[in-house]
Amino acid sequence: MLPFLTELKGKAEALIFDVDGTLLDSMTVWNQADTVFLNSRGFEVTPDYTDYVKSVRIEDAAVYTRDRYNLPDTPEQIMAEWKAFVNRAYAEEVPLKEGAYEYLKKARELGFKTACATALTRENIDASFGRLKIHGMFDVIVALDDMPHLPDKSEPDIYLHTAALLGTDPHSTVIFEDVPVALQGAAKGGFITCAVRDEIGAGSESVWKEMAASSDYSVQMWSNLA
Repeated sequence: MLPFLTELKGKAEALIFDVDGTLLDSMTVWNQADTVFLNSRGFEVTPDYTDYVKSVRIEDAAVYTRDRYNLPDTPEQIMAEWKAFVNRAYAEEVPLKEGAYEYLKKARELGFKTACATALTRENIDASFGRLKIHGMFDVIVALDDMPHLPDKSEPDIYLHTAALLGTDPHSTVIFEDVPVALQGAAKGGFITCAVRDEIGAGSESVWKEMAASSDYSVQMWSNLA
């Protein structure tokens, strides 16, 4: 089913959005950073690698990358190389996905509580949201790097924490995510789930079809859903 806001109004009080690949058209930036980094060391980016690093805080992604590829780099060196590549993009050019602004605006007009729950760093959230002027569209913004005690998105903790800040229950809260592991984590918490199409997040047409089929709602484009 498509998540038309007028239809969701009778079923949900709150909408919690992932950021990378869900609201922001940013996954190509991270994929480019991963590609440049791994190719320089003789490795290729694979869909399972992207799925994992997309759903965890950057510190955990760096440790995973070092260990998976047996690299001599420290996690700090890996993060520094990534950050140098992506920070400029978030500050200067990463756009919202087409129709996302209108969807958020209509959600606010209809009285939904709205929030972000993201593995994106606070630095890049502030840089991109400030440039795009969307900070005010959210009641709550929760970043994994602000909450070091929370596990990654394969578990529902970040969504439960965000919903608690909003004052809503999982069964009346929709989670919008673009990677399978995060949708699975949200489902574990009893949330309403909506798969969002992103070519990099899904990885393949078969994975997207599985994501859409296993979620309560799915959306390929935000346009015309408000």
